[in-house]
Amino acid sequence: MKDKSKQVWYLYAHDIKELKRQCYDVISTLYVQLGQAPEAEIIVQMTNLFCNDLATNYGSMELEEVRFALNQHIRDNDGPHFVNVPMWNEALRSYKMSKALKRQTNQIDQYELYKKRVESFSKAIDKREIKKIGNVKDK
Repeated sequence: MKDKSKQVWYLYAHDIKELKRQCYDVISTLYVQLGQAPEAEIIVQMTNLFCNDLATNYGSMELEEVRFALNQHIRDNDGPHFVNVPMWNEALRSYKMSKALKRQTNQIDQYELYKKRVESFSKAIDKREIKKIGNVKDK
């Protein structure tokens, strides 16, 4: 069962401040990935637009899934890329369409594979033995 508390609509309804903080992080990361350095006011405005677009058009997506879709779009499509409304709507729309097509043809979509890899990697790390190095005294 999907954890609905990670979906955009849930954050919008229950913790708008957290949603805006995470949207700011997504937008800032996009600018860094594209090698762009806009003024702070522009990042804040783009964050507000992005947050509203997510809540209005992509409420059922998880924020990690949004990040994944945007990263995939930047890497899989030739540029130039700009952080703007058409870019993220194109990225999220095409991601959702490919996900729906894969669901119809009973294929596992890339985000689900990515989540499974991250989870298995986390479990492998959690099981590792931690060794103390140096002269650390327990107090």
